[in-house]
Amino acid sequence: MQRMLFLAVLAALTVLGGCAGRDPNLAVKGMNQFSRTPGDYTLRVNLYDLDAQGRPQLASRDDASLRGFVTRTLSARGYSLKASGPARYDVSVHLLCGNMRTADMGLMAEELRVPAADVGPGYSEEAFYWLPDMEPAKSGASAQVRHDSAQMTRVASGSSKPTQGAPGGTTRPVEDLCQGRVLVVLAPSAPIVPGGPARELFVGRAATEDCRATDGCKANVCRNALEQSLVDLLERRF
Repeated sequence: MQRMLFLAVLAALTVLGGCAGRDPNLAVKGMNQFSRTPGDYTLRVNLYDLDAQGRPQLASRDDASLRGFVTRTLSARGYSLKASGPARYDVSVHLLCGNMRTADMGLMAEELRVPAADVGPGYSEEAFYWLPDMEPAKSGASAQVRHDSAQMTRVASGSSKPTQGAPGGTTRPVEDLCQGRVLVVLAPSAPIVPGGPARELFVGRAATEDCRATDGCKANVCRNALEQSLVDLLERRF
């Protein structure tokens, strides 16, 4: 009984913390709601794997081959890459390879987030995460309800890093099942509208099938699958 009460209190604190941290001048929407006309854009492409503690660590930044998949796909849709300076859109791509069953989802088992330092200005906890892998709902209130529900489910489960049971009540290490995760965040450059949101972020997420199981699931294990999933997401959403 005490344990259930403790978990309920943790869930309530998680929801309250999520509400307190929301930016009222930010609208996070699903990529399926993006319907702007093509234009120029700046691009960031980061590739990550998980460290020994299950936290994302940067494996490579702006890899030429990965950038090429993005630029060729968007070029076919009328978008042009701008090397520097202001552009109509900012496109931020974050690719992760790892054993998702060992991922560190945070103290309250909320989300597997992109490290803020690898995003820089414009980072938001409401957009830059791979898990849970849901797209924002059409309204901010509905999106928050789904977000809070996912948080409470993970808290109530008691663990974000399950282990497999073995006969006799012992546990054995979680199997190395590598998987890729794709996150694309698009930020239009637009003037602030009085009484409206200061900025919009359009978010798309995708997951690969299980990749070849290897010790540690380093980034290149999932590279081919990530490339395909990234292209598929861009072709569907742009």
